[in-house]
Amino acid sequence: MRSILINNIGILVTGDIKDPIHRADSIYIDDGIISEVGTGRTTADVVIDARGNMVTPGLIDSHVHPTFGDFTPVQNATNWITNYLHGGVTRMVSAGELHLPGLPIDKPDPQVFRSLALVTRACYDRYRPAGVKVEAGTLLLVPGLSETDFEAVAVAGSKCVKFIFYPYGVNPEEQANYVTWAKERNMRVKIHSGGVSRSGVSRPAGADVVLNLKPDIVGHINGGPIPMPLADMSRIVAESDYILEVAYCGNHSMALKLMETVVKADQLHRVILGTDTPSGTGVTPRGMLRIMAVVASVEGVPPEKAVCMATGSPAHAHGLDSGFIKEGKPADVLIMGKIQGSSGATPLEALKDGNLLGISMALIDGRIVIRDRSLQTPPPEIGAQIVAGV
Repeated sequence: MRSILINNIGILVTGDIKDPIHRADSIYIDDGIISEVGTGRTTADVVIDARGNMVTPGLIDSHVHPTFGDFTPVQNATNWITNYLHGGVTRMVSAGELHLPGLPIDKPDPQVFRSLALVTRACYDRYRPAGVKVEAGTLLLVPGLSETDFEAVAVAGSKCVKFIFYPYGVNPEEQANYVTWAKERNMRVKIHSGGVSRSGVSRPAGADVVLNLKPDIVGHINGGPIPMPLADMSRIVAESDYILEVAYCGNHSMALKLMETVVKADQLHRVILGTDTPSGTGVTPRGMLRIMAVVASVEGVPPEKAVCMATGSPAHAHGLDSGFIKEGKPADVLIMGKIQGSSGATPLEALKDGNLLGISMALIDGRIVIRDRSLQTPPPEIGAQIVAGV
């Protein structure tokens, strides 16, 4: 694979919320891996002039609902993953392949759900729409699953299990076993929090249910689409160390109030971002950029840390190898800038004002997947350019 040098970087966001800004103005990529951050190199097979734009890791959508390929039956839409790439998403994590037509969610057969996780994991491992990495195969937890089911999906590579259709409190021992079996296999436990989903079959989950369950990740804590009361959110912030997932398709007013609570509690490191789409909200290619801007607009949230909530923080939460501009990490990279007419002197200032950023270029594993500009955002004021190589 060709080497790539990106130089003349104006702002370099690392993805690490503990150390979000790097002073380097260049990165060197070799064989799809970031090999140097800050380099005296001037040549490579391909040289990209960032022209003062901001470079960040590719965005990781922590909450999507894929089915098969680049098609979503919930909105009868094709090429949705490709369009999300043009919204800056280079990796996504399934929160359950629950929109498959005919899936028996009202009378769940545990072997159907095990099989669904295995099939979707295997398919997306072999097929990456537009190069986007899809972490599929999330096991939807229903009564009657065995420890061997958890072992099977873990061996297949699944990274997450999810409570959504489970009848909380009916069988506490089984419920506790599910959490234990998943965590013993290094799979993250997510819960659909708040009110019922579009299906009408999911179970409401406020603070009492969440705190009793002890998940790793509180899915769409601001609603998917209906949130729990703010008092319940505040309890989860104060009484746990769970990851708090803020979703684009949830209640934005509650998202702002939640973030104010998180700022006061000094818990920004617990926040990750996702879209919770495709869903009844639709297909939202700019969803991650939008929710990142919403969170960045909150007083006390540095915009570079909001970028980390969409990159390194979800990578850490889900045990992924990308999400960081760091030596040895996959070269999943965005070059973004302020859009013409936007407020703010820099991309981070524009983001702090709640504005979209314009995507100029994107790379996945060191391969250029957006070359000139995004098809889903207005262009940045000044676009990056390939000045050597093709």
